[in-house]
Amino acid sequence: MKEYPSNLQEWLDWQQTLHPQNIDFKLERIKSVYEKLNITGIANKVIIVAGTNGKGSTVAILESILFENNYSVGTFTSPHIKRYNERIKVNKEEITSSELIETFEMIDKLRGETTLTYFEFATLTAFYLFSKRNLDYVVLEVGLGGRLDATNIIDSNLSIITSIGIDHTEFLGTTIESIALEKAGVMRPFSPCIYADQDPPTVLLSYAKKNGSNFLYNQNDFFTKISKDTWTWRSNLGKELVLPLLPLRGDFQYNHAAAALQALEIIEPSIIENTKLLSKGINNISLIGRYQKIASHPEIIIDVAHNADSAEKLMDNINREPKKNTIAVVGILKDKDVYSLVKPMVNNVDKWFCGTINSERGMNSDEIKTRMSGAISDNNIETFETIDEACIEAIKSLRKEDRLIVYGSFYTVSEFLDYYESIKQDRDII
Repeated sequence: MKEYPSNLQEWLDWQQTLHPQNIDFKLERIKSVYEKLNITGIANKVIIVAGTNGKGSTVAILESILFENNYSVGTFTSPHIKRYNERIKVNKEEITSSELIETFEMIDKLRGETTLTYFEFATLTAFYLFSKRNLDYVVLEVGLGGRLDATNIIDSNLSIITSIGIDHTEFLGTTIESIALEKAGVMRPFSPCIYADQDPPTVLLSYAKKNGSNFLYNQNDFFTKISKDTWTWRSNLGKELVLPLLPLRGDFQYNHAAAALQALEIIEPSIIENTKLLSKGINNISLIGRYQKIASHPEIIIDVAHNADSAEKLMDNINREPKKNTIAVVGILKDKDVYSLVKPMVNNVDKWFCGTINSERGMNSDEIKTRMSGAISDNNIETFETIDEACIEAIKSLRKEDRLIVYGSFYTVSEFLDYYESIKQDRDII
């Protein structure tokens, strides 16, 4: 009899070794195992969210609004920041480790000789757990791309594409057009697709027309206006809502909220009629690591910005803050364009502390420094073997009136939070 891992972490470590490639864009394997699970459906209605940036925010917005309107809702997101359990939630509650382990074991028994990637294992686990709960809604965040992503084996009722930018070029191509085409693969024939940004790439419009998809996009089919204390959403159907400001920082987040509302107007129009519950849903949005201030004196900000577009948005947020002496802790993955990640922040950061992420995908901190040198003086860059070491030295050097920004990757934020939780009781940080 096969001996299985004894705890969640052992299972996750084993899953990392099961398939020879971490990312493998072939859906035949996951489809074959999915069929063995005998899942008849994962929810009454499914929304899938693709895009370069803003997927997690959009899922969180939909989750909160649906939940506060008394719909049962499951969400599948990635990557996680603090715990693997974050990836799979039902009614805003994380799935327990025991449920995960039980489902892992069942999937492993059913898969036979078929190997699965770490992400495929997670996706099948989410689908199975959702299928057992008779949910009104499931909201899926695409892992990478769209057309060949594991989440896309499910037919959705509605798709959202948040934005198109340059990222993951080794898998999706090096142009906006090639990346947009991959993300367009989440559209379903004759089903609505919402684009959260303005001016969609032509390839999205062409794909939607060819597919018979009802394609709606920001500032063409729905509109937003941000005021001092409220924001307004308006649709082409004539509905206008005045709503509380989002708890998420950055004007760009209103694109995601607007797309979510447009999706709901189509798929669950009664929600749009109840401004009280809609406002409650907006007020209760919760999301880790998106321009999140976790301390004030000194100020500490964490952000999972990990590509050029998200670094630009981080810069926009920082530019709205009072000027302070600012230190940045950065850790970056090997496949990222370091220059485009740090260039937007050059005028906002006085000192850089580079650490090596604790993953084989992490770029060595000395290599990060080398790639930064075109934008930043070497005198302002220090390198460390780990994120922990970079954090130790950065926090040690902070004065009460300073600012610390931690960004570059989900991994960087995760490792920083682990370190910060371990030391905040011992330091005078509030």
